[in-house]
Amino acid sequence: MVPLTQMESDILGDLAWDDHYLGEVVAMVRGAHPLGDDYGVYRELVALLESWIARGWLTLAPRRTRPGLLSSIEQLVPYLEQYGPDAVTEESDVVLPEVTLTEQAFRDVEWLRGVV
Repeated sequence: MVPLTQMESDILGDLAWDDHYLGEVVAMVRGAHPLGDDYGVYRELVALLESWIARGWLTLAPRRTRPGLLSSIEQLVPYLEQYGPDAVTEESDVVLPEVTLTEQAFRDVEWLRGVV
């Protein structure tokens, strides 16, 4: 069993149903830390993404309308590190891809198996 924070559980539950633009994931992290400053929320987001990418839980969702500048999930954190908190705003969703859960996430997190 993989130990998860409440925030991780909430975000996993949302992602299990639908792909989300990165700005939507930022909003979920911000909702879990409503009094956090932008940099704190950004650091929490990067830590979450690093952890989930390392576990093999995230992939880029296929782009429906415009090609993104990132071609693999492994490029996401370095991109965010390069551009900082300004890279993860609602406007950034114009260029940043959607993320989706992999089958590995559904195998690792037992309660996700019954979600979809």
